[in-house]
Amino acid sequence: MESYGRIFVVVTVLSVILIGVFVYLFMIDRKVRKLEKETEGKSTKKEK
Repeated sequence: MESYGRIFVVVTVLSVILIGVFVYLFMIDRKVRKLEKETEGKSTKKEK
C-alpha cells in the first residue's frame, strides 16, 4: 500500500516540473515573437 502513495508523489512532482517547463517555453515564445515584430518594424523603416 505504501508504494501506491509513492507513485502518486512521483507523478505529481513530474507533472509540476513538466507544467513549469511548458509555461517557461510559452513565455519565451511570446517574448521572441514580440522581439521579432519589433525588429521587423525597424527594418522596414530603414528601407524606406
